[in-house]
Amino acid sequence: MGNRASDWCIIQTSSAGTLALADALNDAGIEAWTPSAVTVKRVGKARDRVEQIVPLMPTFVFARYDRLGDLIDMSQTPAPVYMTWDKVERRMVMRGRPFFRIFRHGPTYPAVGDRELDRLRVAERRGRPVDKVRIFKPGEAVRVGSMPSFDGLVGVIEEVQGSFARVRFCSFGGQATVKVDARRLLSAA
Repeated sequence: MGNRASDWCIIQTSSAGTLALADALNDAGIEAWTPSAVTVKRVGKARDRVEQIVPLMPTFVFARYDRLGDLIDMSQTPAPVYMTWDKVERRMVMRGRPFFRIFRHGPTYPAVGDRELDRLRVAERRGRPVDKVRIFKPGEAVRVGSMPSFDGLVGVIEEVQGSFARVRFCSFGGQATVKVDARRLLSAA
């Protein structure tokens, strides 16, 4: 079913625990990701603007499939805790995490390929302010994550103009340079 080291499994949790679970799994040494966006809320009597990170897909977290055994063990522990190294205290400490379960289809745990998450990565980049999105530099190899007729093509950045980039594609027996919204681009690596 593909390269399990680059595949992801689907984890479900409460909507309020989505970001906390992704952080807790990463803190425990298991690579996890959930698409998120930055929203601005107004709080208090003065209606101060406060930026807040929110999940784009509440209740869903993706974790590396090669750590499925560890995830199953963690999901079945009676108390939702794990041990991690605390840099400040310089010792192992116990931390909590939200309850979760791993998505199953019949007797198997389905794997999601890394490339299948490209549209979510692009949605996450588009949900962030332009100044908080990594803009690629000229000469970097990129691939288009979500753009009809260019979806998945690999090209090289020629020039960056604000939030747009000129990308040179070498395919179909020729070359073409296209102006693309930089938030639609993903690293080719």
